[in-house]
Amino acid sequence: MPRLLTLFLVLHWAVLFSLLAGLAVFGGDGGGLTFLGIDMSGQDIFLASVPVMKATVSFGFAICSVLFWWAFVTFFVSPGNRVAGDEVLRMAFSTASGLMTLMLVVGTIKATAGLFPAMAAHFAALIASYVAIRAERQLDPHQAVDGGEARLAARVKAIDASRTARLSRFVTAYDGQRSFDR
Repeated sequence: MPRLLTLFLVLHWAVLFSLLAGLAVFGGDGGGLTFLGIDMSGQDIFLASVPVMKATVSFGFAICSVLFWWAFVTFFVSPGNRVAGDEVLRMAFSTASGLMTLMLVVGTIKATAGLFPAMAAHFAALIASYVAIRAERQLDPHQAVDGGEARLAARVKAIDASRTARLSRFVTAYDGQRSFDR
């Protein structure tokens, strides 16, 4: 069964970070940050118009975009290989969370009008998406068991079977006499 919510959310974040990366580079005044609802004026617009600043913000968004596109392709192409897809997805969400946290810190320090609420809303949406994807994974009835879990389950069953066999041998050998007399 395909994980439709996962595919949709990963595609959403891939497209969003792609747009943000493009807007950060090619956006007019403010480096495309007005798209997020951030009011850039005065000295802040000068800071956001610096090419190095635009390139840095765009690079962060582009890295997040590439990771989400990679996760989307991994889930779409090989739905049976969930371990690799989950690793890429974890990496994409952690990178995006780190970028949003950095933007939150910059918004707090610089006190640019609108940066903190916009980044906080995106950060909350990112976390909600990750929780929804994890919940979908937990609800998946056809979830593939990890190799370590399968070995552990097999070992527990083998130990239980050996104890049952020893107990049945002991019970059938005991005919009312003490077992050490034999």
